[in-house]
Amino acid sequence: MNRQLNLEQVRQLLSRSASQLDEATLTRLRQARAHALQRHAEQPVHTLALSGQGRHTHASAPAGHRRLLLWMAALLLAVGILSSITYWYQAPANDTSDVDIAILTDDLPLQVYVD
Repeated sequence: MNRQLNLEQVRQLLSRSASQLDEATLTRLRQARAHALQRHAEQPVHTLALSGQGRHTHASAPAGHRRLLLWMAALLLAVGILSSITYWYQAPANDTSDVDIAILTDDLPLQVYVD
């Protein structure tokens, strides 16, 4: 079962099988192939340039997959920005190091914080 794919044998088998089909079926297959090639030629090729290199194309990926990846990247960027902003504004409010230093150096009496 572990045979390598011999392309020449596959081509011969397909040619032999196609010769057994009737003319109406072959005509429909040719029309379907022409239609598929026309639709393929009409689709734009989207490229993604990374680091100024235009060689990285994602044209072979399905359109829905590319759209999902773009949305996920945008969502990840938005979450990163929002968490950075939140941290930036929360950091000074939670910084108690000045108070701790004042208590440890006896500049601020401990009774101020005891209820």
